[in-house]
Amino acid sequence: MRKMLVAIVLIASVAAIAGYAYLSTSPKYNATVPSYQPPGELVILDQGWTDSQRVEFHHTSQGTRLVPYAWFMALEQPCISLLECNAFSKPEYLGQFGFIASKADTKWNPAGLPVGFAVQNDFYDPISKKVSPAIGLTCAACHTGEMRYDKYSILVEGAPATVDVTQFQKALGLALGFTQKFPFRYGRFEKKILGPNASPEQKNDLKKTFDEFMERAAEEIEETGNKDIYKNAAGFGRTDALTRIGNQVFAMDTRNYANLVVSNAPVRFPQIWDAPWFTWVQYNSSISDPMVRNIGEALGVRAAAKLYGDDAGQFDNSVSIEGLRALEHILAGEGPYEGLKSPQWPRVFPPLDAAKVLRGEVLYRQYCAGCHLPPGPELLADLKSPAPQSWWKNSQGKLFLKVVDIPVEEIGTDPHAADDFINRTADTGALGKGRVSAADGLRLITTSIRDNYYSKMGFPLAKQIEWNGYRDPADESVRAIRKYKARPLNGIWAAGPYLHNGSVPNLFLLLSPKEERPGTFWTGSKKFDPVHVGPDTGKLSGGYQFETTQTGNSNTGHEFNDGAREKGIIGPKLSIDDRWALVEYMKSI
Repeated sequence: MRKMLVAIVLIASVAAIAGYAYLSTSPKYNATVPSYQPPGELVILDQGWTDSQRVEFHHTSQGTRLVPYAWFMALEQPCISLLECNAFSKPEYLGQFGFIASKADTKWNPAGLPVGFAVQNDFYDPISKKVSPAIGLTCAACHTGEMRYDKYSILVEGAPATVDVTQFQKALGLALGFTQKFPFRYGRFEKKILGPNASPEQKNDLKKTFDEFMERAAEEIEETGNKDIYKNAAGFGRTDALTRIGNQVFAMDTRNYANLVVSNAPVRFPQIWDAPWFTWVQYNSSISDPMVRNIGEALGVRAAAKLYGDDAGQFDNSVSIEGLRALEHILAGEGPYEGLKSPQWPRVFPPLDAAKVLRGEVLYRQYCAGCHLPPGPELLADLKSPAPQSWWKNSQGKLFLKVVDIPVEEIGTDPHAADDFINRTADTGALGKGRVSAADGLRLITTSIRDNYYSKMGFPLAKQIEWNGYRDPADESVRAIRKYKARPLNGIWAAGPYLHNGSVPNLFLLLSPKEERPGTFWTGSKKFDPVHVGPDTGKLSGGYQFETTQTGNSNTGHEFNDGAREKGIIGPKLSIDDRWALVEYMKSI
């Protein structure tokens, strides 16, 4: 009998070890990211923000929730071990996904979490109607850049971040899943949250809440997985923003999974300096009102909204309108060029070649300024002139930069970001508006959330207009057009990879014919190439392999090449010397 018992225990132990070995090597149960890239000597550029503005922007909540705050701090990394794993919240671990280290701050960042993580102590759940501390991502997570060069780490406010949100979400899901499935792991989780002397009632309440959260998450994962909604991974520095926002508000928040659509249009995180003062934002020039834009962004990053049931028309939600206003005001300032400034070429980079800069400026005016507008100093002088040419004054007396919109067939870049938004429709279900376009649906939900808040707070019209970025209520806020926006290129050196979908690795290749652009490269490295101007794209273990043949990843268009000015050829083939001169000039602006 004893021998049989020993044999059973031995078999069980071998099976457990084999199971753990399988889990530890299976891609299904592991996030794929590079090794931690330790930062170097920090360089902070002068972009017009004070230190206090910087930390506030990095950690102000938008009303989003990943998980309850206590859960996040109690979670272990999804390592496969019978022993306790390191904390999920460890900055070095989060750094593997690209999140930038940030200092602890008593008010804004008490736990010393990376840039873009925000704690909201009074997070409101519109489903349970309860208020509790939660942690979520804020816009700084995707719009704060970091570059490594020599011994330096250069922080660029408002630049695209090198983060892989998809792999981060997978890791968080695995950490939660392992906690639920492995009793010894859940026991440690429970003790960290409730302490060693928790009552049975407290334990039951936590388990019930945790299981309900996981049940809802499993339902969403099953629905998106069955339909292969996110089969086209975006990788580092990109997300299919408009599709994800639409899937969240039209499918998850309405509890109507028939509204899910496949994500086929990943775009790189855009640089955001000056954006509050553009006539239209988003790559497809689809949104003008900044409060509408930010509410949509918050919903896409999992602010909660209840858009189903008898009370769907109340648009009950967790969005922090106050937080969005604070973030936008820090970014925008009181007027154009008074908020976040575009970054200047860092002093720790190789110095600019003055002769090439002068030659490049001539070429810029010849080939680029027609779409991307004159250089910044001229736009500023025009802004202050009696009759501005590049600026539009709205009925509120505010000036906005008239960005140029280029038809997709003319610019020739990947059409999915524009076409998918135009072609999408959704059933509004309990909201009672029938089937609507994505533009109309997004407008309905975001403006209703915005206006309900203003009404509750008793804001007069003047204050509403101020919080809406001085946009006139009569002006269109959301539209769907088959065009892409050509923004000014100040600070463009810090915004690679290039094109709206990040399909061209650096500025030199952007000025080169299509046949010279690589079909495959790697993203995820923060090493910066100051010569070609862009991130290092060599093979990177754990990085994202960018394939330009994949849907949404085309690197065609915006091409200088021989042939007629059509199908994406926007200028003549440039000599090597002219390309280098243009690159040098774009480093300088």
